[in-house]
Amino acid sequence: MNQDTRQQPADGAEEHGGISLRGGGLFTSGVLMLIAVVVMVDSVEHGIGWDVAGPQPGYFPFYVGLLMLLSCLGTAVWTLRHWTQGRGRLTTRTEFRRVRNVFLPIVAYVVLMFFVGMYVAGALFIAWFMWRLAEPGKRHPLWKILLISISVPLATYFIFTVWFEVTLYAGPFADF
Repeated sequence: MNQDTRQQPADGAEEHGGISLRGGGLFTSGVLMLIAVVVMVDSVEHGIGWDVAGPQPGYFPFYVGLLMLLSCLGTAVWTLRHWTQGRGRLTTRTEFRRVRNVFLPIVAYVVLMFFVGMYVAGALFIAWFMWRLAEPGKRHPLWKILLISISVPLATYFIFTVWFEVTLYAGPFADF
């Protein structure tokens, strides 16, 4: 059952680089263990015991975090113990680049939301994707990028804030 899971590029030449199965497994386990520890620490602050009314607010999140931590720890230990079996590729360098090209703008969008609000960050995020990630030679015209990247946040504003009266974070533009 030792199967090479690497994908071949279209021209038949083998592509090197990317992320190995074992590297991806260890990285994912590590990130999820970190999240589990954050959940557990926060749960302790809210109380993880029982009182006269039943479980305290942090009781269930703490034990869900503990189960998550243990399962991720188990995955990491299994990966390390079976190191030679994880030689296949999780992604090639090209596939990883595609994921990175989507992930980094999402991170920038989330960070930008704190400073300029959801609507402005959303407009910039949509404009970026329409401009940057279009196929070469098939770029959208500027008028279309502006129309869509402005109208979608405007529609979101009217649907949620005006009609449903659900306030979304608008940042410094909340008073407009």
